[in-house]
Amino acid sequence: MTQDNHDKGNHLAVKNDYKPWLVSGLLLASDLLAIVISFFLSYFIRKLLILIPSIGGVLSFETIAPLFLLIVIFILVIFVFAGFYPGHGRTGVVEFRQIVYIVSFAHIIVALIIFILGYGPRLSRMVFLFNWVLSLILITSFRLMLHNRGSLAAWWGQPALVIGGLKDVSMVIRHLQSARRIAYKPVAAIILEKEIPEMGICGIPAYGYSEGLLDELKKKKIQLAIFTQSTVSPRAGFRKYLQTLSLVFPKLIYVLGDSPINTLAMTTMDLDGHPALHIQYNLLNPVSLLVKRVTDLLLCLLGLVVTFPLFVLFSLLIWIDSPGPIIYSQQRLGKGGRLFNIYKFRTMVMGADEKLKELLDTDEKLRAEFETYHKLLNDPRVTRVGKFLRKISFDEFPQIWNVIKGDMSWVGPRAYLPSELEQMGDSAEIIRRVSPGLTGWWQVMGRHSLSFKDRLQLDEYYISNFSLLMDVYILFKTAFIVFSGHGV
Repeated sequence: MTQDNHDKGNHLAVKNDYKPWLVSGLLLASDLLAIVISFFLSYFIRKLLILIPSIGGVLSFETIAPLFLLIVIFILVIFVFAGFYPGHGRTGVVEFRQIVYIVSFAHIIVALIIFILGYGPRLSRMVFLFNWVLSLILITSFRLMLHNRGSLAAWWGQPALVIGGLKDVSMVIRHLQSARRIAYKPVAAIILEKEIPEMGICGIPAYGYSEGLLDELKKKKIQLAIFTQSTVSPRAGFRKYLQTLSLVFPKLIYVLGDSPINTLAMTTMDLDGHPALHIQYNLLNPVSLLVKRVTDLLLCLLGLVVTFPLFVLFSLLIWIDSPGPIIYSQQRLGKGGRLFNIYKFRTMVMGADEKLKELLDTDEKLRAEFETYHKLLNDPRVTRVGKFLRKISFDEFPQIWNVIKGDMSWVGPRAYLPSELEQMGDSAEIIRRVSPGLTGWWQVMGRHSLSFKDRLQLDEYYISNFSLLMDVYILFKTAFIVFSGHGV
């Protein structure tokens, strides 16, 4: 775009509907409500336990009310200083990790205050413990639902200018539009190359670079710029853009272009004045693998106790709905490339493989969909009960036996088919070094809309960025999907 075209500043097709005060207010109200409900639930649970003779005890609301007030104050104040309002720019895992740290820290501080003041014998330790656990669950749940629904509103996301080369800018815009949870909303793009898309990029207006355009965007109260350019040269030009943008926009983010290290866990470090990145695969650590295995077995015990009645119920429904075996087994790639039989509730009609071949041979559109996603979104082979089981992800339940045997983990990469090994490319070397999972990172990140390549990248991201809190978040979000019947 030329300077002459740009001088029509009043005609910039840029909208700024952002209402940070409303986003912050809703999140604050959500957190406060979660803490209040947690406290009263804790109080009433402890009240009911008094009726059990072996537990007994005396509980006074007036005595524990100061405890509740201190916890509310500490959690909300720390949330404010941690930037939780409006809290944009965080992934769900990062926010969950910070919630765990902050809520736990607030409870520890309150416990120390109670101990120092000598109020310990008069307060219920059970209420304190219940409140800690329920606060973690409810704050995370309420925020998950609020982010999920709120991010659909035009006033929720912080407006952002994306600037760089056409390929890099297109990648960032597509990613931000799909990753609504981050809540950065692209409203304009500046292309540093000569060719500018006439119709914009993914519905976002695109312009050529000029300092006058930056001033117009500043007048529209756009405070965030995202710079992404893997082809800027020479070095002086790169620094010029960054310096100019940092003077115009209070917040500037630099995004690495398409790179082999994009999926890896990275921390910045300083090598005597030389910026560097420390890169690692967290899940390949032997200690992490041992802790993960112990956690898997404990979850299997809990899962069998809680869900066994459902196992019996769905087995009966499958038997009534469609002729054939209740459990379906299929060979998959396991740790080290070893083949194992994966178990699922049967959700398809008998002879599904032959029917798939017939569908792909006769329907070009379905064949293209299967080649991209390695599945059919509206698969005609799925039974009535099978559709319901898949919707709530309960068709995977028999894989608990795979976890007990050590073939799988509760959370991990997808269990890929042997026929997919060649298409996995270089990703296979890393993915095959860990056990596949019943659920995983890509399954809770929009499982129906991801291409096969996207899934591989997200599986590598999980292996690199693994932590127990990340596993807890994935299981938590999986439960949310199961109970809500849709992705997040």
